[in-house]
Amino acid sequence: MRYTKYNYKKKKNNDIWKSILSFVVMSVFVIIVGVLLANVIIYFLPANDANENLIDANEKQQISENTKINSEEVDNNTDDNSTITSSNNVVSSFVIVQCGYFSSNENANVILSKISSEYSAFIFNDSDKFKVLAGIYNSDEADSVVNKLTSNGIESAKVTINLNVNDEVQSQVSAICDGYLKLLNTSLNSDVKSVSTDDFKTWVSNLDSVESGDKIEVLNNLKQHINESASEIKKEDVSQEMQFIYTTLINFS
Repeated sequence: MRYTKYNYKKKKNNDIWKSILSFVVMSVFVIIVGVLLANVIIYFLPANDANENLIDANEKQQISENTKINSEEVDNNTDDNSTITSSNNVVSSFVIVQCGYFSSNENANVILSKISSEYSAFIFNDSDKFKVLAGIYNSDEADSVVNKLTSNGIESAKVTINLNVNDEVQSQVSAICDGYLKLLNTSLNSDVKSVSTDDFKTWVSNLDSVESGDKIEVLNNLKQHINESASEIKKEDVSQEMQFIYTTLINFS
């Protein structure tokens, strides 16, 4: 009987190397397949779209916030602008105290007789109606007059006319009316016989000439009236002159 002779050491070494080689090959294969699969998965997943959507959302939110901030700034500026314009419109107020509005002159005169001795009162003929007016005052004076009339059982109402002293026409109308009212009220004092108008007429004639503007004709008519007025004012002149001042001021009501 023959025995086959094997070199077991050599075979053992060959098996080891084959195993190592197989492992390496399989590892490389797995790595390659894994990389390919990863690329395929990444390619089909909407990861980029999600990022872009996130960026778009952030940008939109930022734009929205910026728009809101800018709108608030505009609103604030508008409010500010709006507040500055109002404060620049310096107003001169004249308050007319009215004690009745009658269809007959007789009824109007009944009320006038009750107040004429204490106030610069007059009747204004408004078409076919008659207004009884207790005078023209500033705000504080008007409040005092109304309170006194009320305590005497006479109903009254205040009508306020505001003139913008930043307007050249209204500024001069305001100044002239204010000065003339002071002369008229002074002439009503019991110890005053008459009041000279010479200085006042000179002051009015020296005012700056206004060539144009809204209601320039009202200002020109007022200046002409003062220029042509008498050199002195007496008590009996007050009612007529108060009517003229009233008709001047109501142009700005």
